[in-house]
Amino acid sequence: MLGYMTARQARAAGFTHHGKYFGVPIWIGDLDSFSPVVAAKWAPMEAVMTLFHHIEATLHALRYPDHPPVFQFWIGQLIDIEDKA
Repeated sequence: MLGYMTARQARAAGFTHHGKYFGVPIWIGDLDSFSPVVAAKWAPMEAVMTLFHHIEATLHALRYPDHPPVFQFWIGQLIDIEDKA
């Protein structure tokens, strides 16, 4: 599929886990840092993720004005480069 990042490509780019962001399938890595790296598995979904980031940041700021921004990532299993995805 055009624009899809395979598991092998994700591992080569430094991603370590499968994940989701409000249902959008993502690759996620560098989990031990303050700001992990995240990318949509299918490139056109990056626009949807950007929209969700803005919505979440706005709602979080309205609900919890004294708290730092956070994002609701679901972290799945490790990427196995033998995966077909």
